[in-house]
Amino acid sequence: MKKNKLDKINEIRIEEVRDIEEGSHFYRVYFYYGDGRIKIMSESSTKPILAQYVSEVY
Repeated sequence: MKKNKLDKINEIRIEEVRDIEEGSHFYRVYFYYGDGRIKIMSESSTKPILAQYVSEVY
């Protein structure tokens, strides 16, 4: 199995955006990296469900 370089993601945030001036409402998903970078992953019109899974590889 090929080993990929792993990023150091410190935090994943979901921001609810209510733009009164433009009349829009959406959710924005961010990744916060250990080196200070912030990456917007996506914007969604529906509220994302937050779920955590643990996978064990044997």
